[in-house]
Amino acid sequence: MTIKARLHSLPLPVSAIALLAAIVLGSLDYQAAGWLLFGIGVLTWARFDARQLLKADRNGLSPALALLAYTAVAGDQANAAVTFALALHALVVFLILISRHLSEDVAQAFSQQKGISQRI
Repeated sequence: MTIKARLHSLPLPVSAIALLAAIVLGSLDYQAAGWLLFGIGVLTWARFDARQLLKADRNGLSPALALLAYTAVAGDQANAAVTFALALHALVVFLILISRHLSEDVAQAFSQQKGISQRI
């Protein structure tokens, strides 16, 4: 099995795993390691997982985890502008996923309606 196939077989994307580890390390007061994993998670999201956003819903988890990881790692020094930007990014990704699901549901409804009218 290739590395790419193994990474796609994980239950979560690599960026989400790195961001979850950053949350845990930030909560345990290991800020240096938390910042390292936060950076790895953000870079992995930007490089690999963002391209796969419309293919799988699990790739939409990372922006929300990035917001939580930033606040866990930064603690009292968290910048409000960065927090707001991460929250806005997570909201945009959420809206993209919701609009994709709504468009799929509408397309299915119209395709089922055609099938009904053809049978009549």
